[in-house]
Amino acid sequence: MTSVAGLLTWFGISVTYIRFYAGMKVQGIDRRKLPFASRLQPFAAWYATIGCFIICVVGVSSTFHFQLDDVNPNCLAQFSGWSVFLRGNWNTADFVTSYLPLATFPILYVGARFWKRSRPVLASDMDFYTGIAEIEANTYEEPPPKNRVDAIWQWLVSDRVESFLCVRSLPST
Repeated sequence: MTSVAGLLTWFGISVTYIRFYAGMKVQGIDRRKLPFASRLQPFAAWYATIGCFIICVVGVSSTFHFQLDDVNPNCLAQFSGWSVFLRGNWNTADFVTSYLPLATFPILYVGARFWKRSRPVLASDMDFYTGIAEIEANTYEEPPPKNRVDAIWQWLVSDRVESFLCVRSLPST
């Protein structure tokens, strides 16, 4: 259930980006002017959307089962949840854990839209400017170091140092 929920989250992120891309395109805003832009977009977002959907519905598992009793022993990929639809393999627990998030996601989405009485925003009506001055005021570039001491200090207070610091609390006895 957690894996499917995570994939549905990435599905939602990808769909959100596709909508963002459409809004930027319709309004004539050049994505290359943004602080972060990928040349693979929107194709990567479409790939992620379709891939997440297929994996959630089919749910290919990484485990393989060998059918040694058959005349033709072959490697049969076990599909997560999919096997409950085969004759003699029904398992209610597997069905619920595999497909409950797939049913819950659209129900919650439509329910939230209904509850909030909100409609999807048209690409031409998306607002990309409100609050941008505040965001840009909080964003700044670090000035280049003036000497070695300044360079070492910038390195020490940067995010890269976190990977070198290992602070572990010992269990109390």
